[in-house]
Amino acid sequence: MRGKYFRYLYENLDGGLFHTGNIYDKEEKKSTNYIYMVGGYCRNVKKEQKPGSYSFRMTHLSGFSENPLRYIEEDVISYQIDILVLGCYTVKYVNRLIDIVKEHEIETLILPYLAPIQRLMLEEEAKSGSQGGRHFISFLQDPYKFLKKFGVENVYFLYGNGEAIDREPEELEQGFHFEVIDDELRRLIWKMEGYFVPVVRAGYIVENGWLFYFGMYGLDMQSISGFILDYFSNDENICELSENIQEDYTAHLGRLAQNYMRKFGNVPITSVIMFEGPLYAFPSENDSLMTEKEFSRKERCEICARYERNGTGACMIGCTYRKDHDVMQHHKGKGVEEMRFGMLMLGNVNLNRYVSEIITRFWRVRLRIRGVCVPNCGRGEDWNHQILEMSSSEDRVYWICGKHDITSAGVVSDIVMSAHNGRFLSVDRGQGCCFAGYIIPKEDF
Repeated sequence: MRGKYFRYLYENLDGGLFHTGNIYDKEEKKSTNYIYMVGGYCRNVKKEQKPGSYSFRMTHLSGFSENPLRYIEEDVISYQIDILVLGCYTVKYVNRLIDIVKEHEIETLILPYLAPIQRLMLEEEAKSGSQGGRHFISFLQDPYKFLKKFGVENVYFLYGNGEAIDREPEELEQGFHFEVIDDELRRLIWKMEGYFVPVVRAGYIVENGWLFYFGMYGLDMQSISGFILDYFSNDENICELSENIQEDYTAHLGRLAQNYMRKFGNVPITSVIMFEGPLYAFPSENDSLMTEKEFSRKERCEICARYERNGTGACMIGCTYRKDHDVMQHHKGKGVEEMRFGMLMLGNVNLNRYVSEIITRFWRVRLRIRGVCVPNCGRGEDWNHQILEMSSSEDRVYWICGKHDITSAGVVSDIVMSAHNGRFLSVDRGQGCCFAGYIIPKEDF
Protein backbone atom coordinates (compact mmCIF):
# COMPACT_ATOMS: atom_id res chain seq x y z
CA MET A 1 0.00 0.00 0.00
CA ARG A 2 1.22 3.46 -0.92
CA GLY A 3 1.02 6.43 1.41
CA LYS A 4 2.86 9.01 3.43
CA TYR A 5 3.18 8.94 7.19
CA PHE A 6 4.19 12.07 9.06
CA ARG A 7 4.99 13.29 12.56
CA TYR A 8 5.52 16.76 14.06
CA LEU A 9 6.97 16.68 17.58
CA TYR A 10 7.40 19.77 19.79
CA GLU A 11 9.49 20.03 22.95
CA ASN A 12 10.80 22.78 25.19
CA LEU A 13 14.57 22.87 25.58
CA ASP A 14 16.36 25.68 27.42
CA GLY A 15 13.33 27.91 27.15
CA GLY A 16 12.96 27.50 23.41
CA LEU A 17 10.96 25.42 20.94
CA PHE A 18 12.64 22.33 19.51
CA HIS A 19 10.64 20.79 16.66
CA THR A 20 11.53 17.50 15.00
CA GLY A 21 9.66 16.14 12.01
CA ASN A 22 9.60 13.05 9.85
CA ILE A 23 7.93 12.19 6.54
CA TYR A 24 7.97 8.60 5.37
CA ASP A 25 6.93 7.53 1.86
CA LYS A 26 5.95 3.89 2.09
CA GLU A 27 6.05 3.20 -1.65
CA GLU A 28 9.49 4.77 -2.18
CA LYS A 29 10.70 3.65 1.25
CA LYS A 30 12.10 7.14 1.67
CA SER A 31 12.32 8.95 4.98
CA THR A 32 12.97 12.68 5.45
CA ASN A 33 14.10 13.86 8.88
CA TYR A 34 14.22 17.53 9.76
CA ILE A 35 14.51 19.96 12.67
CA TYR A 36 13.37 23.53 13.28
CA MET A 37 14.74 25.07 16.47
CA VAL A 38 14.49 28.49 18.04
CA GLY A 39 15.38 29.79 21.51
CA GLY A 40 13.44 32.39 23.47
CA TYR A 41 15.06 35.83 23.51
CA CYS A 42 14.64 39.07 25.47
CA ARG A 43 17.16 41.91 25.31
CA ASN A 44 15.91 43.45 28.55
CA VAL A 45 16.76 40.40 30.65
CA LYS A 46 20.37 40.75 31.76
CA LYS A 47 20.37 37.49 33.61
CA GLU A 48 18.36 34.68 32.07
CA GLN A 49 15.54 33.34 34.17
CA LYS A 50 15.19 29.65 34.75
CA PRO A 51 12.84 28.39 32.02
CA GLY A 52 10.91 25.16 31.80
CA SER A 53 13.47 23.44 29.68
CA TYR A 54 13.87 19.71 30.02
CA SER A 55 13.03 16.93 27.63
CA PHE A 56 9.86 15.21 28.75
CA ARG A 57 11.34 11.74 28.11
CA MET A 58 14.34 12.00 30.40
CA THR A 59 13.26 9.26 32.77
CA HIS A 60 13.37 6.56 30.12
CA LEU A 61 17.02 6.86 29.22
CA SER A 62 20.28 6.18 30.98
CA GLY A 63 23.99 6.28 30.31
CA PHE A 64 24.09 9.86 29.04
CA SER A 65 25.39 13.13 30.46
CA GLU A 66 22.95 15.70 31.78
CA ASN A 67 22.44 17.31 28.40
CA PRO A 68 18.77 17.52 27.31
CA LEU A 69 19.84 17.22 23.68
CA ARG A 70 21.16 13.72 24.40
CA TYR A 71 17.73 12.56 25.49
CA ILE A 72 16.04 13.88 22.38
CA GLU A 73 18.67 12.42 20.08
CA GLU A 74 18.27 8.95 21.53
CA ASP A 75 14.54 9.08 20.95
CA VAL A 76 13.73 10.89 17.74
CA ILE A 77 16.76 12.36 15.98
CA SER A 78 18.36 10.05 13.49
CA TYR A 79 22.08 10.31 12.75
CA GLN A 80 21.30 11.77 9.32
CA ILE A 81 19.31 15.01 9.28
CA ASP A 82 18.05 16.06 5.87
CA ILE A 83 17.02 19.63 6.76
CA LEU A 84 18.09 21.60 9.84
CA VAL A 85 16.73 25.12 10.38
CA LEU A 86 17.94 27.59 13.00
CA GLY A 87 15.15 30.11 13.47
CA CYS A 88 17.18 32.73 15.33
CA TYR A 89 20.64 33.27 16.83
CA THR A 90 20.54 33.01 20.62
CA VAL A 91 23.45 31.94 22.80
CA LYS A 92 21.92 28.67 23.97
CA TYR A 93 20.59 27.66 20.58
CA VAL A 94 23.79 28.45 18.72
CA ASN A 95 25.50 26.12 21.21
CA ARG A 96 22.78 23.55 20.56
CA LEU A 97 23.25 23.91 16.80
CA ILE A 98 26.98 23.32 17.22
CA ASP A 99 26.33 20.14 19.22
CA ILE A 100 24.03 18.78 16.52
CA VAL A 101 26.43 19.66 13.70
CA LYS A 102 29.30 17.93 15.49
CA GLU A 103 27.39 14.75 16.26
CA HIS A 104 25.16 14.28 13.17
CA GLU A 105 25.37 14.17 9.42
CA ILE A 106 23.59 17.27 8.10
CA GLU A 107 22.59 17.43 4.45
CA THR A 108 21.10 20.94 4.41
CA LEU A 109 21.33 23.73 6.99
CA ILE A 110 19.27 26.92 6.75
CA LEU A 111 19.85 29.88 9.05
CA PRO A 112 19.60 33.68 9.04
CA TYR A 113 22.51 35.71 7.75
CA LEU A 114 23.99 38.03 10.37
CA ALA A 115 26.70 40.59 9.60
CA PRO A 116 30.02 40.22 11.47
CA ILE A 117 29.17 43.05 13.88
CA GLN A 118 25.86 41.36 14.78
CA ARG A 119 27.70 38.13 15.53
CA LEU A 120 30.27 40.06 17.56
CA MET A 121 27.49 41.44 19.78
CA LEU A 122 26.22 37.90 20.39
CA GLU A 123 29.76 36.77 21.22
CA GLU A 124 30.08 39.51 23.83
CA GLU A 125 26.68 38.55 25.26
CA ALA A 126 27.87 34.96 25.63
CA LYS A 127 31.12 36.02 27.30
CA SER A 128 29.25 38.10 29.88
CA GLY A 129 27.27 35.00 30.83
CA SER A 130 30.23 32.60 30.56
CA GLN A 131 28.39 30.60 27.89
CA GLY A 132 30.72 30.94 24.91
CA GLY A 133 33.18 28.09 24.45
CA ARG A 134 35.88 27.63 21.83
CA HIS A 135 33.55 26.24 19.18
CA PHE A 136 30.94 28.90 19.88
CA ILE A 137 33.43 31.70 19.23
CA SER A 138 34.85 29.92 16.19
CA PHE A 139 31.35 29.57 14.74
CA LEU A 140 30.46 33.23 15.22
CA GLN A 141 33.75 34.42 13.76
CA ASP A 142 33.18 32.46 10.54
CA PRO A 143 29.92 30.43 10.42
CA TYR A 144 30.29 29.17 6.85
CA LYS A 145 33.83 27.78 7.24
CA PHE A 146 32.90 26.28 10.61
CA LEU A 147 29.89 24.44 9.18
CA LYS A 148 31.80 23.17 6.15
CA LYS A 149 34.61 21.98 8.44
CA PHE A 150 32.12 19.73 10.21
CA GLY A 151 30.78 18.33 6.96
CA VAL A 152 27.48 20.13 6.40
CA GLU A 153 26.78 19.46 2.74
CA ASN A 154 24.60 22.47 1.84
CA VAL A 155 24.50 25.76 3.75
CA TYR A 156 21.97 28.50 2.96
CA PHE A 157 22.19 31.82 4.78
CA LEU A 158 18.90 33.67 4.31
CA TYR A 159 18.66 37.42 3.88
CA GLY A 160 15.40 39.00 2.76
CA ASN A 161 12.63 37.23 0.89
CA GLY A 162 12.33 36.00 -2.66
CA GLU A 163 9.07 36.10 -4.59
CA ALA A 164 6.10 34.72 -2.68
CA ILE A 165 4.62 31.45 -3.94
CA ASP A 166 2.05 32.31 -6.59
CA ARG A 167 0.81 28.79 -7.36
CA GLU A 168 -0.86 26.05 -5.42
CA PRO A 169 1.70 23.88 -3.58
CA GLU A 170 0.91 20.81 -5.68
CA GLU A 171 2.10 22.73 -8.77
CA LEU A 172 5.58 23.40 -7.37
CA GLU A 173 8.66 21.60 -8.67
CA GLN A 174 10.81 19.24 -6.63
CA GLY A 175 14.06 20.63 -5.25
CA PHE A 176 15.53 23.76 -3.69
CA HIS A 177 14.28 27.15 -4.84
CA PHE A 178 16.12 30.18 -3.45
CA GLU A 179 16.78 33.43 -5.30
CA VAL A 180 20.27 34.91 -5.43
CA ILE A 181 20.79 38.29 -3.81
CA ASP A 182 21.52 41.32 -6.00
CA ASP A 183 25.07 42.26 -7.01
CA GLU A 184 25.28 45.31 -4.73
CA LEU A 185 24.36 43.29 -1.66
CA ARG A 186 26.71 40.48 -2.67
CA ARG A 187 29.60 42.94 -2.89
CA LEU A 188 28.71 44.42 0.49
CA ILE A 189 28.69 41.00 2.17
CA TRP A 190 31.95 40.05 0.43
CA LYS A 191 33.48 43.25 1.78
CA MET A 192 32.32 42.50 5.33
CA GLU A 193 33.25 38.79 5.30
CA GLY A 194 36.37 38.94 3.13
CA TYR A 195 35.19 36.17 0.80
CA PHE A 196 32.08 34.76 -0.90
CA VAL A 197 29.36 33.47 1.46
CA PRO A 198 26.27 31.68 0.02
CA VAL A 199 23.60 34.20 1.03
CA VAL A 200 20.22 33.85 -0.72
CA ARG A 201 16.68 35.17 -0.50
CA ALA A 202 14.23 33.03 1.44
CA GLY A 203 12.40 30.62 -0.85
CA TYR A 204 11.12 27.07 -0.59
CA ILE A 205 12.08 23.40 -0.70
CA VAL A 206 9.97 20.55 -2.08
CA GLU A 207 11.20 17.27 -0.64
CA ASN A 208 9.50 13.85 -0.42
CA GLY A 209 6.09 15.28 -1.25
CA TRP A 210 6.35 18.00 1.40
CA LEU A 211 6.67 21.78 1.13
CA PHE A 212 9.08 23.76 3.32
CA TYR A 213 8.41 27.45 2.70
CA PHE A 214 10.54 30.13 4.36
CA GLY A 215 10.37 33.80 5.27
CA MET A 216 13.16 35.93 6.74
CA TYR A 217 12.66 39.15 8.72
CA GLY A 218 15.10 41.44 10.50
CA LEU A 219 17.67 44.24 10.29
CA ASP A 220 18.81 45.24 6.79
CA MET A 221 22.49 45.20 5.79
CA GLN A 222 22.47 48.76 4.46
CA SER A 223 21.61 50.11 7.91
CA ILE A 224 24.40 48.07 9.49
CA SER A 225 26.91 49.14 6.81
CA GLY A 226 25.94 52.79 7.31
CA PHE A 227 26.39 52.49 11.07
CA ILE A 228 29.90 51.02 10.68
CA LEU A 229 30.95 53.75 8.25
CA ASP A 230 29.60 56.50 10.49
CA TYR A 231 31.18 55.01 13.61
CA PHE A 232 34.69 54.69 12.22
CA SER A 233 34.55 58.05 10.45
CA ASN A 234 34.42 59.66 13.90
CA ASP A 235 37.96 60.36 15.11
CA GLU A 236 36.90 59.81 18.72
CA ASN A 237 36.28 56.15 17.93
CA ILE A 238 39.75 55.61 16.49
CA CYS A 239 42.15 55.61 19.43
CA GLU A 240 45.90 55.23 19.53
CA LEU A 241 47.07 52.01 21.15
CA SER A 242 48.71 52.15 24.55
CA GLU A 243 51.06 49.60 26.07
CA ASN A 244 48.10 47.57 27.33
CA ILE A 245 46.51 46.30 24.13
CA GLN A 246 43.97 44.13 25.95
CA GLU A 247 42.60 47.09 27.89
CA ASP A 248 42.42 49.14 24.69
CA TYR A 249 40.53 46.35 22.92
CA THR A 250 38.07 45.90 25.79
CA ALA A 251 37.41 49.64 26.05
CA HIS A 252 36.97 50.02 22.29
CA LEU A 253 34.65 47.02 22.07
CA GLY A 254 32.58 48.35 24.94
CA ARG A 255 32.18 51.70 23.21
CA LEU A 256 31.26 49.99 19.93
CA ALA A 257 28.68 47.81 21.66
CA GLN A 258 27.20 50.81 23.46
CA ASN A 259 26.79 52.71 20.20
CA TYR A 260 25.40 49.65 18.43
CA MET A 261 22.74 49.08 21.12
CA ARG A 262 21.87 52.78 21.12
CA LYS A 263 21.25 52.53 17.37
CA PHE A 264 19.69 49.08 17.05
CA GLY A 265 18.69 48.08 20.58
CA ASN A 266 14.96 48.31 19.85
CA VAL A 267 15.10 46.84 16.35
CA PRO A 268 13.32 43.43 16.07
CA ILE A 269 15.66 40.45 16.20
CA THR A 270 16.42 38.69 12.91
CA SER A 271 14.48 35.45 12.48
CA VAL A 272 13.58 32.79 9.91
CA ILE A 273 10.04 31.41 9.86
CA MET A 274 8.88 28.24 8.11
CA PHE A 275 5.70 26.58 6.85
CA GLU A 276 5.67 22.81 6.41
CA GLY A 277 2.94 20.71 4.90
CA PRO A 278 2.05 18.11 2.26
CA LEU A 279 1.83 19.00 -1.42
CA TYR A 280 -1.03 16.61 -2.14
CA ALA A 281 -3.78 16.29 0.45
CA PHE A 282 -7.16 16.28 -1.23
CA PRO A 283 -10.15 14.56 0.45
CA SER A 284 -11.52 13.54 -2.94
CA GLU A 285 -8.35 11.55 -3.74
CA ASN A 286 -6.92 10.51 -0.38
CA ASP A 287 -7.92 8.80 2.81
CA SER A 288 -6.18 10.53 5.69
CA LEU A 289 -5.85 10.97 9.41
CA MET A 290 -4.22 13.53 11.69
CA THR A 291 -4.10 13.32 15.47
CA GLU A 292 -2.75 15.50 18.28
CA LYS A 293 -1.50 14.15 21.60
CA GLU A 294 0.28 15.57 24.62
CA PHE A 295 2.96 13.59 26.39
CA SER A 296 4.13 14.01 29.94
CA ARG A 297 7.71 13.68 31.05
CA LYS A 298 6.94 10.23 32.48
CA GLU A 299 5.75 8.82 29.15
CA ARG A 300 7.68 7.50 26.21
CA CYS A 301 6.77 8.47 22.68
CA GLU A 302 5.82 5.48 20.55
CA ILE A 303 8.34 6.65 17.94
CA CYS A 304 11.14 5.16 20.03
CA ALA A 305 10.03 1.56 19.69
CA ARG A 306 8.90 1.99 16.10
CA TYR A 307 12.21 3.51 15.08
CA GLU A 308 14.11 0.53 16.47
CA ARG A 309 11.88 -1.92 14.62
CA ASN A 310 11.66 -0.45 11.14
CA GLY A 311 14.78 1.72 11.02
CA THR A 312 12.95 4.56 9.23
CA GLY A 313 11.91 6.87 12.00
CA ALA A 314 8.36 6.71 10.60
CA CYS A 315 5.58 7.28 13.13
CA MET A 316 2.90 4.58 13.01
CA ILE A 317 0.60 6.40 15.46
CA GLY A 318 0.56 3.45 17.84
CA CYS A 319 -0.02 5.76 20.80
CA THR A 320 -3.60 6.43 19.64
CA TYR A 321 -4.58 3.00 20.94
CA ARG A 322 -3.65 3.82 24.53
CA LYS A 323 -4.01 7.58 24.97
CA ASP A 324 -6.70 10.23 24.60
CA HIS A 325 -6.15 12.39 21.56
CA ASP A 326 -7.75 14.83 19.13
CA VAL A 327 -8.63 13.60 15.65
CA MET A 328 -8.85 16.11 12.80
CA GLN A 329 -11.55 14.92 10.42
CA HIS A 330 -13.53 17.96 9.21
CA HIS A 331 -11.90 17.42 5.80
CA LYS A 332 -14.03 14.27 5.41
CA GLY A 333 -17.16 16.36 5.14
CA LYS A 334 -18.83 17.26 1.85
CA GLY A 335 -17.55 20.30 0.03
CA VAL A 336 -14.14 20.36 1.73
CA GLU A 337 -11.47 20.63 -0.96
CA GLU A 338 -8.20 20.42 0.99
CA MET A 339 -6.85 19.26 4.32
CA ARG A 340 -5.24 21.32 7.07
CA PHE A 341 -2.11 19.27 7.71
CA GLY A 342 0.45 22.11 7.67
CA MET A 343 2.31 23.87 10.50
CA LEU A 344 3.67 27.43 10.64
CA MET A 345 6.76 28.14 12.78
CA LEU A 346 6.99 31.86 13.55
CA GLY A 347 10.42 31.74 15.20
CA ASN A 348 11.19 34.93 17.13
CA VAL A 349 9.67 37.27 14.58
CA ASN A 350 8.16 40.53 15.84
CA LEU A 351 4.55 40.47 14.69
CA ASN A 352 4.01 44.13 15.55
CA ARG A 353 6.52 44.97 12.85
CA TYR A 354 6.02 42.20 10.30
CA VAL A 355 2.51 40.73 10.62
CA SER A 356 1.23 42.28 7.36
CA GLU A 357 4.24 41.05 5.41
CA ILE A 358 3.90 37.55 6.86
CA ILE A 359 0.20 37.31 6.05
CA THR A 360 0.90 38.43 2.48
CA ARG A 361 3.78 36.00 1.99
CA PHE A 362 1.99 32.95 3.40
CA TRP A 363 -1.48 33.76 2.08
CA ARG A 364 -1.34 30.99 -0.50
CA VAL A 365 -0.96 28.29 2.18
CA ARG A 366 -3.16 29.82 4.89
CA LEU A 367 -5.99 27.30 4.40
CA ARG A 368 -3.52 24.45 4.98
CA ILE A 369 -2.34 25.62 8.40
CA ARG A 370 -3.40 23.38 11.29
CA GLY A 371 -0.91 24.60 13.89
CA VAL A 372 1.04 27.81 14.56
CA CYS A 373 4.05 28.19 16.84
CA VAL A 374 3.67 31.36 18.90
CA PRO A 375 6.68 33.63 18.29
CA ASN A 376 9.37 34.07 20.94
CA CYS A 377 7.71 31.94 23.64
CA GLY A 378 4.68 34.24 23.66
CA ARG A 379 6.55 37.43 24.60
CA GLY A 380 4.02 40.26 24.59
CA GLU A 381 6.26 42.79 22.81
CA ASP A 382 6.47 40.46 19.78
CA TRP A 383 2.75 39.66 19.57
CA ASN A 384 0.03 41.04 17.32
CA HIS A 385 -3.46 39.53 17.45
CA GLN A 386 -3.95 40.14 13.71
CA ILE A 387 -2.08 36.88 13.06
CA LEU A 388 -5.15 35.07 14.43
CA GLU A 389 -7.15 36.18 11.41
CA MET A 390 -4.76 34.46 9.01
CA SER A 391 -5.80 30.95 10.02
CA SER A 392 -9.37 31.54 11.19
CA SER A 393 -11.76 28.84 10.01
CA GLU A 394 -14.30 26.27 11.16
CA ASP A 395 -11.45 23.83 11.80
CA ARG A 396 -9.59 23.63 15.08
CA VAL A 397 -6.27 25.47 15.00
CA TYR A 398 -3.50 24.74 17.50
CA TRP A 399 -1.18 27.41 18.94
CA ILE A 400 2.01 25.86 20.31
CA CYS A 401 4.07 27.91 22.74
CA GLY A 402 7.32 27.16 24.53
CA LYS A 403 6.63 28.13 28.15
CA HIS A 404 9.09 30.69 29.53
CA ASP A 405 9.20 33.48 32.08
CA ILE A 406 8.71 35.94 29.20
CA THR A 407 5.41 34.27 28.16
CA SER A 408 2.65 36.89 28.36
CA ALA A 409 -0.75 36.16 29.88
CA GLY A 410 -2.20 38.63 27.38
CA VAL A 411 -0.96 36.53 24.46
CA VAL A 412 -2.47 33.38 25.94
CA SER A 413 -5.75 35.20 26.54
CA ASP A 414 -5.85 36.51 22.97
CA ILE A 415 -5.49 33.00 21.58
CA VAL A 416 -7.85 31.23 23.96
CA MET A 417 -10.59 33.86 23.75
CA SER A 418 -10.31 34.63 20.04
CA ALA A 419 -12.39 31.71 18.77
CA HIS A 420 -14.15 28.62 20.03
CA ASN A 421 -11.90 26.35 17.96
CA GLY A 422 -8.51 27.82 18.86
CA ARG A 423 -6.51 25.63 21.24
CA PHE A 424 -3.43 26.77 23.16
CA LEU A 425 -0.75 24.14 23.84
CA SER A 426 1.92 25.05 26.39
CA VAL A 427 5.12 23.06 25.94
CA ASP A 428 7.11 23.12 29.18
CA ARG A 429 9.56 21.07 31.23
CA GLY A 430 6.94 18.41 31.86
CA GLN A 431 4.85 18.37 28.70
CA GLY A 432 5.39 18.05 24.95
CA CYS A 433 2.98 17.58 22.08
CA CYS A 434 2.88 15.56 18.89
CA PHE A 435 0.90 15.73 15.65
CA ALA A 436 0.95 12.61 13.51
CA GLY A 437 -0.98 11.04 10.69
CA TYR A 438 -1.05 9.57 7.20
CA ILE A 439 -2.21 10.36 3.66
CA ILE A 440 -3.07 7.32 1.51
CA PRO A 441 -4.57 7.23 -2.02
CA LYS A 442 -8.16 6.01 -1.86
CA GLU A 443 -7.57 3.63 -4.77
CA ASP A 444 -5.22 1.64 -2.54
CA PHE A 445 -8.03 0.69 -0.15
